[in-house]
Amino acid sequence: MISNEQRAHDIAIALLQANGKDMKPIEAYHEYINYLLPILKEIDKDFKNGIKEHI
Repeated sequence: MISNEQRAHDIAIALLQANGKDMKPIEAYHEYINYLLPILKEIDKDFKNGIKEHI
């Protein structure tokens, strides 16, 4: 089972890598948080118990 926090983190990192190439570290951290929190809130609404992966 992948936690909602891990899934949101993975998505936020992917978005940051795609859109934040020339950012300084503090700026990149702020942008990461700006991606992470709305994604996590949305995932928590849809998957209250986490996301089960089928491997």
